[in-house]
Formats: sequence, C-alpha cells, structure tokens
Amino acid sequence: MDSPKRRVACRAGIERGNDRRGRSDLWIRGTSLPLCVILVLIASRSAPSTVYSFEFGPTAFEFSSTGSEVSRAPIPETARQIANNPPRPTLMASATSKKDATSGPTDFQVRCGSPGVIRCVGFDSPADIVGKYGDNSGILVGATRPVLDTAIKASGESSLKFTVPSKSGADTSGSYFANFSEDLSSQFGENSEFYVQWRQRFSPEFLNTHYDGGEGWKQAIIGTGDQPGHLYASCTDLEVVIQNTYQRGFARIYDSCSGSTSHGAYDPFSQPFATSWNGANFKLQNAMPSPFCLYDNQGKSQLPPKGNCFGYFPNEWMTFQVHIKMGPRMNDEFTNSFVQLWIAREGQPSRLVIDWGRYNLSAGNATENQRFGKIWLLPYHTAKNASQVHASGFVWYDELIISRQRIPDPQ
Repeated sequence: MDSPKRRVACRAGIERGNDRRGRSDLWIRGTSLPLCVILVLIASRSAPSTVYSFEFGPTAFEFSSTGSEVSRAPIPETARQIANNPPRPTLMASATSKKDATSGPTDFQVRCGSPGVIRCVGFDSPADIVGKYGDNSGILVGATRPVLDTAIKASGESSLKFTVPSKSGADTSGSYFANFSEDLSSQFGENSEFYVQWRQRFSPEFLNTHYDGGEGWKQAIIGTGDQPGHLYASCTDLEVVIQNTYQRGFARIYDSCSGSTSHGAYDPFSQPFATSWNGANFKLQNAMPSPFCLYDNQGKSQLPPKGNCFGYFPNEWMTFQVHIKMGPRMNDEFTNSFVQLWIAREGQPSRLVIDWGRYNLSAGNATENQRFGKIWLLPYHTAKNASQVHASGFVWYDELIISRQRIPDPQ
C-alpha cells in the first residue's frame, strides 16, 4: 500500500510545512519561486512522499517528489490578493484548517495575513494546546482542564473552552499560555509597540453568577516573554492584565504584579474625573463618552442606559484587542507609554473603551531585560470562595492574533 502523501502549499512564496513540533499548519513566507523550490527540496529530504503546490498568478501547479507535474488549476482572486502582499514572517498554528483551501481564505486567515502579524492560534488542533509549563506554549490545569470544543467556535474546527465548576477556588479552570514566537525573538521593550487580539465567549451562567469573595475574574495577562534558561510565570513586573475587576460586569486594566518607582502593584487605569456629586470620582473605561463609565454613578447601574461602561454579553463572540506602546526605559519603568483596549460585540465594529497614557509602565530590574512576549488566557479569579455552590460557567477563546500593527476587526 502506498504511504499517505503530505501536502506542502507554496502560494506565491508561502510554504505550508511542519514546525518543530510536527504541526501541519505552520506557514512560512518566502519571496520567489526559486525560494519555494529550495524550501520544498529541503522538506523532501525528510518527506519523500510529498506533493508540492506552487501558485503564481492565476494558475496553480502541483508536482510530486519525483518532479512530475500532477495538475494545474485556476486559484481564487482572494488568494492571489493575499499572495501579492509583501512577504511577512508569520506563524499560524492551525489557522489553515479554518476552511478548505479550494474555497478561499477565511476571515481569520485574512487577518492572520495582515501586515505585522507574528503569531496566530486558531485552537483547531490538539497540537495548539499540547505543551506544558516549560514549553513555548501550552496549557496548565486548574480545578478543571482547558479543552478544545468542536461544538462552539468562532471559526474552524474548534475553540478553547474553560469550565468554572461549582465549589472551585481561584484557579477554577487552568490557563493557556504562548510566547509571541517559537524562537523567543519577537519580544517588545522600550520604544516599541504591539497588538494582541482574541475572540471570547461567555455563558449566561458565568456572567450571571456573583462569585463569593471574588475580586473579579481575569480575561488575559500580557507579560514577560521567556528567555533562554529563564521561564516567566503569569505574575511579572511588566504585566498588563484585562480583568472584570470586582465583578462589575465590564473590562478594566491594571499594570504590574510588583509595582515600580511611579506606582504600586496592580495599579488600576482609573482616570480622575470630578462630577457634580463627587469631586473625587473616576472614569473606569476612560474612552467611553457621556454619560461615561464612572466609579460613582450615584448608586445607579454603570452599564447603559444609566451609565456607559462597555459590558460583557452572553452567547456571542466578542472581540478584544489590546495595544501596548512603550516609551524609553528609565530605571525600572518604560516611561511615556500608552495602553489601549478596543472591544466589539459580534458582527459590530470595535469601540475604543480605554485609552491610557502617558503612563510609566513597570519594566522590572534593568539587569533582567524583561520584555513583553507572552500571553496568558484564563478566567483565574483571585479570592473566589471554594465552598460556594453555583452553576457551572463556561468561557471560550478563539482566533488569537499577535501583531506589530493594528489588527482588523473580524468581518
């Protein structure tokens, strides 16, 4: 019986091959037909039974490992448009499974092909979550284990599902982590900037439960990237955390697990804003317009129509995007920095809800050279009462993208 053939697609300089973990969905961008030929010749040394596809202009060519032509066919206009973009190094973990290549790229694939993208994770393959602590990416187990959910997903084969069970403590569900790049080369320190976008879905039980003692569940932690011989956990000097602080029902941000010269640990992005009823009031999502997202809303709800905080919505795929721009380092801080958060409801354009800066982001001791380079997705809930009986809640993540440039909204 013939051995099954692997397929490596080289689309106008884009090769689809296997990364060091054996994933079948890594895309490596090249620049020309000769470079594609070189790449596939290298691949053929370890995979002699391989079909290579070259797509240039309106025609696709397929060759077997013996060099004989197999077929040729027209390719979609959308694929050629993507292929004509300038070459960009892009790691796509399982993103290619979002849709069959013959029907053209999906919205997620198009966003992954946007300028500046350095990593995409589609949560469509067990390889996306196979790692453990000490690996470049993977999952940690809490009271329950994060799993792939093939029934509820934003796109593709599956999403990443977290379960918050009854009578569970702070680490209800474990976490997912990933460095920004496989080789740790994509990290961001002084005078640099980056963006992180993900889709997230919440069950009604999760949003409607008040968790006794809880200080508010987290959504994401963007923190220090691993260094050769030095792993960094989720609580780092320069972390930026997106959290449903004190279970108010909307996203907020704080900086640092340690503090620095200008501020203490867990410094909230709360903008002083005097109102007629409270001269020491604060905006909690400072980019939201009147009637604003206020700390003291005279006892009324902080959500519309009485207030104007951008809240969470159940049973839909919301989109979150964080932009972090660091200024120059001075001692233990990145001075004159900026942090922004956009949120979108499913099918709607994103809105800027937090626009923070100029601000001195904590940077840690200069001798450690900590730089942003690792993302944690997790519903971790500090001080949650482990004896409380409540309905199980569920949180899903999908379509994680990390980029040097602003990432388009999902379409």
